[in-house]
Amino acid sequence: MLIRYISRYAGANAAFPLLAALALGADLTEWSQQKEAGRKAYQSGHYSEAERLGREALGMAERAYAADSSEVAGCLNDLAVAETALGKYADAEGHYRKALEIWEKTPGHAAAEARILSNLSIVLTSQAQYAEAEILALRSLEVQRRVVGPDNPEAAQELNNLGQLYAAQGRYKEAETFLQRAAAIREKSLGENDPETAMTLTALGQVYLRLGQSELAMQLLDRALHITQKSLSSRHPRVAGILNSISNVYCAQGKYKDAEKALRQAVGIWEQALGPNHPDVAAGLTNLAAVSFSRHNYKLAEQYERRALEINRTYFGSEHPAVAIGLDNLGAALFAQHNYLEAETLFNQAVAISEKSHGGKHPDTADALSNLAELYAAESRYPEAATALKRSIDIREAVFGSNSKWLIGGLEAYSRLMRKMQEYAEAEKADVRALGIQVRNSLHP
Repeated sequence: MLIRYISRYAGANAAFPLLAALALGADLTEWSQQKEAGRKAYQSGHYSEAERLGREALGMAERAYAADSSEVAGCLNDLAVAETALGKYADAEGHYRKALEIWEKTPGHAAAEARILSNLSIVLTSQAQYAEAEILALRSLEVQRRVVGPDNPEAAQELNNLGQLYAAQGRYKEAETFLQRAAAIREKSLGENDPETAMTLTALGQVYLRLGQSELAMQLLDRALHITQKSLSSRHPRVAGILNSISNVYCAQGKYKDAEKALRQAVGIWEQALGPNHPDVAAGLTNLAAVSFSRHNYKLAEQYERRALEINRTYFGSEHPAVAIGLDNLGAALFAQHNYLEAETLFNQAVAISEKSHGGKHPDTADALSNLAELYAAESRYPEAATALKRSIDIREAVFGSNSKWLIGGLEAYSRLMRKMQEYAEAEKADVRALGIQVRNSLHP
């Protein structure tokens, strides 16, 4: 039975651009002072304070300038950035779109427009609106390359965002390419110990974990953690995101005690900074559920996952990929407690949501299908199990390649199922293929 983990980091990647008006001199207006204070609060991880200051700055700017002024657009962006960090995605999206409309009508502000496009893309990615998010991110990258050049840190931000967008869609090789480029630019232009560099290293580490390279993932995440703790603080929400990802690596290595320790640190930081009902807290709870499941504490896993599901449904609605993962994990916990009827319902819901969100070729869909197949097999519904398991294997092959180690478990399960169905030739084919992949992976680690 597969249990899944969630990496939460994309929302923290929103840029917080300063208004061009701040460059006019030291005599800042009251609204721009509020805006600057909000920027500093955001960078310190005090997102509620940043939201309050951003809202005040916006009100002042709206009273001092026209509704379609660049000053108002800048304040709309900064408020939306804080709202994004707080998980207020609908509010943030509305403010970004309003700001974008202003910038698009204001010539000479291409760089500011690119930042808005990038930030709006991040919010849409958080809401699993991947098609529009990709269009906006690519548009932003094109503008940034034209305005500041391909090797500027601003362009690196767009590369980073695209990498995380592709990772969310299961397009891991594309994600790796974009994130490697972003990391190289940031290390050269900002330095190896800059928190923005650490942000990209974290995202790249998450991708390597999904590609089965856990040692490389841990190296990058450890480095990112050290940089972020030193440059920001040990209680910054970004630190929690890295600890959450590190816990995922520990789980992949079977180090569940270490994983639980890292997760409890992450959840504690998130709860203090963001409140107990934030999507990042839900991600930590889901991962605690996964750790509890792996340690055979199925009732505790169920409790964690039910709380996480309640939070995610409140923020995202009922058809978000995070909800699908929660349903699948809850189904696994119930299956382990022999509650097959409810587990089957949850697995089917998870498959349906994942297919709707991602399409037919995503690892999340494959995982849910694999769990559904195991349930069918436990109930001796072998033909249904075979259909679900075959689909799961096909999806993993499409995503990871024909020689990926992620195929081995599915092929072995398929072989066992074929033997139960007395399809011995099919079972042998699956065994031979699984062994071949094991050998090839041992020769080329």
